[in-house]
Amino acid sequence: MKLSTVKRWCFAAIAAGAIGACGGGSGGIDGTGGGGNGGIDGTGVSYGTITGFGSVWVNGVRFDVSDATIKLDDSTVAQADLRIGMVVRVNGSIEDSRAATITVDSAIKGRVEQVVDASHLRVMGQTVQIDNQTRFENGVVPVQGEYVEVHGLPVADGVVAAGYIERKSTLATPPFAVKGFVKSHDTAAKTFVVGALTVNYTGATVSDLGAGSWDGKVVEVKGSACAGNPACGTLTATKVEPTGASVASAPKAEVEGFVTVLGANGFTLGATTVVTTASTVYEGGVAGDILVGTKLEVEGRIDNGVLTATKVEFRDSVRLEGDVATVDANAGTVTLAGLPSVTVSVSGLTDFENVGSLAGVSAGDHLRIKARPGTGATVLAIEFELRGGSDSRVELQGPVAAVVGTSTLTILGTDIDTTGVSDNNFRGLEDAVLGRTAFFAAIKAGTLVKARGTLGAANTITWNQLELED
Repeated sequence: MKLSTVKRWCFAAIAAGAIGACGGGSGGIDGTGGGGNGGIDGTGVSYGTITGFGSVWVNGVRFDVSDATIKLDDSTVAQADLRIGMVVRVNGSIEDSRAATITVDSAIKGRVEQVVDASHLRVMGQTVQIDNQTRFENGVVPVQGEYVEVHGLPVADGVVAAGYIERKSTLATPPFAVKGFVKSHDTAAKTFVVGALTVNYTGATVSDLGAGSWDGKVVEVKGSACAGNPACGTLTATKVEPTGASVASAPKAEVEGFVTVLGANGFTLGATTVVTTASTVYEGGVAGDILVGTKLEVEGRIDNGVLTATKVEFRDSVRLEGDVATVDANAGTVTLAGLPSVTVSVSGLTDFENVGSLAGVSAGDHLRIKARPGTGATVLAIEFELRGGSDSRVELQGPVAAVVGTSTLTILGTDIDTTGVSDNNFRGLEDAVLGRTAFFAAIKAGTLVKARGTLGAANTITWNQLELED
């Protein structure tokens, strides 16, 4: 059985819960923006990661914050208190790029329980994924036992992709917090589980969550006591509330997140139910590329907690194809012939096609992989497809890291020498012929490029086509 089938079954409970979560709670900042009135001044909402300043950049939009109220942990703060990598909800005008209110989404707060490897920490019973986009305050990477705040987006049950991590010398009030998907909710015992953490909410404020089962909802939990050492096993909650975009209605919305459920008419993005139509435009991929664990930005309109997508933009844009050079089933990694700088890492979220796991993969097998960037030149596989025996075709798609003249570019640590590529094989969007000069004039660090080549003797690659991707 494919793992995608297992994952869809595991997330079935989330689908029902997430629909309720999208329309629950106050529906916006202080019950105003993004709620029943459709955002401050009825204009819109943007939920996603801060990517830059000079005002505040979220989801590719530079928001003017000159008149905005900025909130962090229920307190009004200055723009200087924000950091790249924090997840925020911006209420205001998307058309005019003007923010009325910016609220920092909840963070995980607690001690580092385990440093699993360079790409993973365990904090408050959650696996924290670290990749090339993760920022550390003052460049300090925390170690086991240190108290931290982790800002990021939930990927799946017990997994958070970190955008910003800060080691703190002073504990917050209350000192512990976690966010993620509720499972095993026991209304009689007043307990539930988030990742590997048990939450006891006896006596906690939970009024925004409503009655009945909370299973599948994305929540923020704050607590004052954490039982267990070095790992917190049970958190005594003081408050439990919905988190995420938490928008009931908005005529214009932009939401970033990871796909947690696939449905007949769309998918669930974090806590937001998304419906696609025949008019939905896809950038950086096609509808068939959407899998559980894929990172997307979706634009559209929200009504009754459901986002009808006008545009879906892929944030997981790494593609690889080639023969296996090395495979380590225990470590969960693979390298491809001719691409030794790129390490492909698989996990329980990877969708395996034509093979059950890495145990069925051998050197010389031909693979096609969809992935997202990890730490350094490591990529995290979303879809891992076994295509058969050895094949000389090689493909590498990813963001450009460096460009040298009109001959060489670097993608994921791989230097691509294009001197042998003919002029008509430098392509633009939709396969339009650009030529070498126009192609190199169009690319810079961060530009998404697909390179195709042929594997030859001694695992050398002759590159024969370069193409811009949107």
